[in-house]
Amino acid sequence: HVLALAKSSSPGPKRPRRSRQSAMARARDVVDDEQEEGWGATKRITPALLKKLSKEQELYTTPELNDKLYLHYRGFERIEGLEKWTGLKALWLEGNGFGKIEGLGELTNLRCLYLHQNCIRKIEGLQVCSKLATVQLSNNRIKTLENLSVLPYLSTLQLANNILKDADDLRHLLACPNISVLDLQNNQLDDADILDVLAAMPNLAVLQLQGNDVISKIPSYRRTVISRCKSLMYLDDRPVFEEERLAVAAWAVGGLPAEREERRRQREEKEKAHRRNLDAMKHLMRRGAPDVVDRTDAAANGGDESMDEGTKERSACGRGNATRSEPRTEQALYSSALKALEAKRAALLQKKAEAKAVQGHFDDAPEMVSSSKQPPSEQQQAQQQPPANLEFIPSANFAGCKQGFVFQAGPSGIGYYIDQKAKGSPPSNTMAAHGSTASASCLPPAAHFHGAASAQIVEQISGNVAAVDCVAQGCGDDGAAMAAATVGSEDLDELD
Repeated sequence: HVLALAKSSSPGPKRPRRSRQSAMARARDVVDDEQEEGWGATKRITPALLKKLSKEQELYTTPELNDKLYLHYRGFERIEGLEKWTGLKALWLEGNGFGKIEGLGELTNLRCLYLHQNCIRKIEGLQVCSKLATVQLSNNRIKTLENLSVLPYLSTLQLANNILKDADDLRHLLACPNISVLDLQNNQLDDADILDVLAAMPNLAVLQLQGNDVISKIPSYRRTVISRCKSLMYLDDRPVFEEERLAVAAWAVGGLPAEREERRRQREEKEKAHRRNLDAMKHLMRRGAPDVVDRTDAAANGGDESMDEGTKERSACGRGNATRSEPRTEQALYSSALKALEAKRAALLQKKAEAKAVQGHFDDAPEMVSSSKQPPSEQQQAQQQPPANLEFIPSANFAGCKQGFVFQAGPSGIGYYIDQKAKGSPPSNTMAAHGSTASASCLPPAAHFHGAASAQIVEQISGNVAAVDCVAQGCGDDGAAMAAATVGSEDLDELD
């Protein structure tokens, strides 16, 4: 005691008054909660607790406006205090200590009720909740089914881990024709007569019977249950497909041989359906091929003259692809390939001959190339001057530029024709100084070369390289035409 007084009299750090007040407030709240619940007293559903839970679950403060409420795992022993919650449609009450279903007299709109993991021994107190569609009563102490006929909309009933034993305990299910999901796992069912009750349920689609001794007492359990329950779609751990149902129906009539025959028939039917799909696909492919052939033939008949070699080759290739599906002999394939090869070879030989002709004319006039690059002397210009009254000078080869004349092929043959455009213009004494301009006037106009073949250009120029040099210097379009006539090395490589 003396030590305590000395310690209290010694100066120490002062605590803030606000922190002490908040700690005292929290302590008062704890004391109030303990007094409300009581040490060791029964936990009850009170309005104050419901208000607190509404705040925790973020519900409306007005009870009538809420359509769900969670009261699970609270340790309650009695259902009460829900008179104002008339708008509830789903109520969770699992994990408590309820021994009786009560306190639901005002919940007329309730659709789902979860009462599993409690201590309920009897189904009762649901007369007002006529709109219930789902009732969860697993993990209770229920021994028989009763008082469910007042629920006309009941479709899901879960009764796993109860104390149901025989067919009499389940016979009340016949008063609930709308039940489609029934869970009876891990009960004490050992009476094979329960199949009579289950078979009489018209809408039963999902059935759970695992964990019951009755499974071992029913021969061919899965086949028997499927054959008896005609609307069943899911049994225990896997669904019931239409193929299995047909096989079970055959088994019920003729045993295992009939079932094997039915499964063989199903396999053959699947194979036939697969073959039909393949045949239909092949038919679509064959039906689409003539359209390609018709379009190709129409293009070939309508514009053979205007089509170039590349277009014709593509059309021929399209016809070949379109008729590829038709059976052809080896000789026909060989003949077709040989014809295509000969046609390609002929086209390449023709290109090679034209290229050789152009190159030959260039090789025959090396001296003319060197002389054409030098400006003509005055004596040569005087010799080249034609008489004033002459309109045509025949000449098989190009012999240089003549003022006022154009070298071309005309009605009188190949030679120098008077230039109608330059006629009447004053004579120029600067022809030697402007050799490119004078030479350009001696050549045919650019339009004369457009559209002409290589052999025609060679005949008009007659192998004179001076004209080629003139075109390259002064006549852009003509130079392009002559350059195009000498292209073809890639085709020659392909021919080789």
